[in-house]
Amino acid sequence: MKLTKKCFIFLLLIWPISFGLGIWYGEYAMSAVTGFGVTITVYYEQQLERLDKQEAIHIRDAANSKLMMFVFAALILAFSFGVFFDQPQVPLLDTIHLVLGALLTLRGLLIRSAYRAASIVLSKEIRL
Repeated sequence: MKLTKKCFIFLLLIWPISFGLGIWYGEYAMSAVTGFGVTITVYYEQQLERLDKQEAIHIRDAANSKLMMFVFAALILAFSFGVFFDQPQVPLLDTIHLVLGALLTLRGLLIRSAYRAASIVLSKEIRL
């Protein structure tokens, strides 16, 4: 199933609303963050299908490497705060949803920026 532009815009409006309702009622707020990240990642992954295969692979690899550098830096920072400041426990499921949503959103936005740069370069080419 393809995620069309109308469906993408609809989901981009629904996820913040469901996040707000989740905060209001105290349940399922972090699931909305994960859904938001999945929506952005899936939509921009589909945009990569318009490019040639090698360029799409290059963009995915670049996005994944930047994402992993971000994850390692965040883990080092979180470990430092956890060890040195002795922070209390946090709910595990909410934390997993929040981290997964943030990582998927970041990956989607990295793919978006690389896709836009590649499409600008392709549009400036003179084809004979």
